[in-house]
Amino acid sequence: MRGTATARAAAERRFYSGMVIFMIAMLLIGFAPSFYFRGLVHYPRPNPKMTTLLWLHGILFSSWMLLYLAQVRLVAAGRRDLHMKLGRWSMILAVALVPLMIATTIGQVAAADQPPAFTPLGWSAIPAFAIPAFILLVGGGWLKRRDGQAHKRLMLGAAILMMDPAFGRFPIFPPSQIGVSAAWLTSWLPFVALFIWDWRSMRRIHWATLFGATVMALELILRGMALTSPAWEHFAGSVVKLAGG
Repeated sequence: MRGTATARAAAERRFYSGMVIFMIAMLLIGFAPSFYFRGLVHYPRPNPKMTTLLWLHGILFSSWMLLYLAQVRLVAAGRRDLHMKLGRWSMILAVALVPLMIATTIGQVAAADQPPAFTPLGWSAIPAFAIPAFILLVGGGWLKRRDGQAHKRLMLGAAILMMDPAFGRFPIFPPSQIGVSAAWLTSWLPFVALFIWDWRSMRRIHWATLFGATVMALELILRGMALTSPAWEHFAGSVVKLAGG
């Protein structure tokens, strides 16, 4: 029995480490031309104009992902004490990201870097709907930090949610309605790996996995409806005016 438990724990460490490394690789690929390797890597689409807000957002989010990787590796090394200490810094970064995401969303309306098939106000629905979903999953992960299995899945769900912009910048997805929809579907697919892991390790789907997958699915559906909605454009325009944008 002990050998089985040890093997299961080792497999779990490999799964979560592999998922985080995969997501970091996706970030590097998606944001290579516009952020990480700007000027060195080029995709057949224009890069957005980088502002101070975008640079800061990229640096903080990259730091959050690296902290997440460090925390996963610390658990694998049996250093749960350091994992918990780093968790506080991870939460501080996550909280700092929220107002930064709001400010970036408002600022990008004026920048008008959206694909040609969409309007700046309509395109603002993508980050706007991601923000409350991110808060819900990260907040849930913090509240369930004493429940290891739920905590892992909720935090992984939050990270998967934030992969969507990276997938959307892959050169294989054209900047059209079909391309955007395909990128959204692809960004949700990492949850399938979590479903498979749950079934293989527990013979059931963990509630936190279902919760994270449902939150992201609803976020994708709602923002898809808002993307070309006059009501959303009116609301987003009011917010931008109120913010002085």
